[in-house]
Amino acid sequence: MLLETTPPAAETDPRGRPWITFSALVAMAALTILDVSKVGVALPAIQQSTGRSESAIQFMLVGYTIAYALLLLPSGRLGDVIDRKRVFLFGACIFVGASVLCALSPSASWLVVGRLVQGAGAGVLMPQVLGIIQRIFPAGRRTKPLAILAAILAATSTFGPVIAGTVMQLVGTPDSWRALFWINVGVGAIVVPLAWRFIREPYSEKRRGFDLAGVALLTPAVVLTIFPLSTISSTSAPAPWMLAATAVGLCFGVLFVRHEMKLARGTTQPLVDPLLFAIRHFPSGLVISGLAYAAGTASALVVTLSLQQAAGQSALQTALWMLPAAAAAVTGSWITSRLPQATSYRLIAVGTGIGAVALLSISLALGSVPQKWLPLALCLLLVVNSFGSSLVGAPNQARTLLEVPDFRSSIAGSLIQFSQRIGSAIGLALALIIYYVFEFNPVPWTGRPTLGPTLAIALTAAFTATSLIVALADRDRRAPALR
Repeated sequence: MLLETTPPAAETDPRGRPWITFSALVAMAALTILDVSKVGVALPAIQQSTGRSESAIQFMLVGYTIAYALLLLPSGRLGDVIDRKRVFLFGACIFVGASVLCALSPSASWLVVGRLVQGAGAGVLMPQVLGIIQRIFPAGRRTKPLAILAAILAATSTFGPVIAGTVMQLVGTPDSWRALFWINVGVGAIVVPLAWRFIREPYSEKRRGFDLAGVALLTPAVVLTIFPLSTISSTSAPAPWMLAATAVGLCFGVLFVRHEMKLARGTTQPLVDPLLFAIRHFPSGLVISGLAYAAGTASALVVTLSLQQAAGQSALQTALWMLPAAAAAVTGSWITSRLPQATSYRLIAVGTGIGAVALLSISLALGSVPQKWLPLALCLLLVVNSFGSSLVGAPNQARTLLEVPDFRSSIAGSLIQFSQRIGSAIGLALALIIYYVFEFNPVPWTGRPTLGPTLAIALTAAFTATSLIVALADRDRRAPALR
């Protein structure tokens, strides 16, 4: 089995100039995240400019997410088979080229196509980011770059709407949304040459097999699972077809797992080597990552809706109330970057514990705090939750990848991101179902009409509490226990 062999020694130093390489990787990763948050702000302007329906415009976000998730595992395997530099550059060029198509699109249909291609480019390049970081930084020094990456991505996601709004305001035309896509082109014109110059990939895996049957099974599993969950909204409540499609998608997922296990027992290399799941900390790290994104994505959306619908805040006021939480996330990520990797277990346990308590407190606040004081209460509790969550992300990624061989780093990184995408989709779907089913019903113990958000946030607290249990069960026996 390939995981049991050691690849040939590199003829040149694969690390080169790690921080220049890291800067190029982070810039492209940030663009893929920015394109979710900034386009969300531009949707009304795009709808007005193109004259398309809300559902057609919404598919630009859904299609991006599906294409992104769909390409993660195949491109992760491709990076291990060919080399990560070429696959990263290929994905970056696709992403930048699709941005040109979006910026120049003559109609909404072309814009949807451009967004699908953008998502595909993001799905190709993102697994290589973690894979290359795994290569250019030694095993004991990865927490700092991963913490910096987490901080930048968190800040990008949070300030994306502000950046988009500012750019569109400065442009000031009905087609000002096009300028948002030209940002990608400008940054890509700088980053791609840097990546081509400084990323070094001296060897690749010598076995060139690629599991096309696995990809054929994975595709309907991802599409049928994520698409129905991504269409749930206040105007599109859960329908029977969504449950049926998700069930079929899960069946394809089971077939995919069985297929991969069968290949692993033979001589053909599977898309995802099951032996990865025998590596210490790897399975628990995937579960923690998926649960963290399920809780984080869902809680952010539910709190945003609650501030506007339950607390009567405007969109701008809501953004301002949530800014301190973004600052707390950046602060927590900075702190983790300063600590040695040996503290990863403690940070994961403490961070998930803080997050679970904070989310439970948010749930109780939604059900009991008077409307006048609710924004302030949510703001303070979000700061605590964001700080706790920021202590988990980078240390968990570093610990998950700690014993993964370098020649498996891209597929391992893509599995982490795949668990995050699936976790986000499932967390959002379940939280929104609860939110819209119980929406303005009274809370039994206070009578406040916030039962929907109260129960939805309680669900996210349960996600985080489960990740705490998983983290505690995966304690490193060689490290001192938490006191």
